Amino acid sequence: MKYIHLILLVVTTALFGCATMSKEECRQADWYLKGVDDATQGYALDRVVEHGKACARTNIVPDMKDYREGHAKGARLYCVPEKGYSEGRKGAAYNGICPVDAEGKFLRAYRDGQELFNIQRNMDRMATDISSNNSLIDSHYGEIGQLKREIVNSNSEQDRRYRMRRIDELEDAIRNLDMNSARAQREFELFQNDYRVVEDKHYRMGYLK
Repeated sequence: MKYIHLILLVVTTALFGCATMSKEECRQADWYLKGVDDATQGYALDRVVEHGKACARTNIVPDMKDYREGHAKGARLYCVPEKGYSEGRKGAAYNGICPVDAEGKFLRAYRDGQELFNIQRNMDRMATDISSNNSLIDSHYGEIGQLKREIVNSNSEQDRRYRMRRIDELEDAIRNLDMNSARAQREFELFQNDYRVVEDKHYRMGYLK
C-alpha cells in the first residue's frame, strides 16, 4: 500500500509541480494585475490557459476580460526599445505580444541585443572547447605517465610493445587536441574583438550607459 501512495505522490508532483500559480495565488488573484505582470515578463496572452489549468484545482476560473485588459497594459510597458534590447541580449524569446505601433522599434532593439548574445554564445562555445581539450590533454599525459611506469616494471616484451603503441596513440591525440585548442583560441579572440566592436556601437546608440 505504501508503494501505491508513493506512486500517487510522484504522479501528482509531475502534474502540478510546474503549475503557474499556487492554490493560494488562485484564490487571491487579481486577474487584471496578473495580466499586467505576465505581459511585462514577455508572456503571450495564452499564458492564461496555463493559469486556468493551475486554478482548476480550486474551481477558480480566470476572469478573461480583466486578464486581457491587464495584458494589453503590460504589453505597452514591455514593448519599449530598452526592454527589447535587454531581452535580446539575454537570449529571451519574443512571443509576438507587442502592438503594431510599438513592435518595430522594439524588434530593432531586440535584434541588436541578439547580436551581442550570439557573439557571447560563440565565445562560450570556444571557451568550452578549449577547456574540454585541456582536460583531455591532462588525462592523456596522466595515462602516458602510468604507461611508462608499467613499461619499466614489465617483464613481458609483448606488454611493453603494447604500452609503447598506446603511448604513440596518446601523443598523436595530444597533438591534435593542441591544434584544436589553438584554433579555438584564435576564434575566441576574433569573437572577443567582434564583441568589443558591437558593444562600443551599442554604447554610441544609447543602449548601454
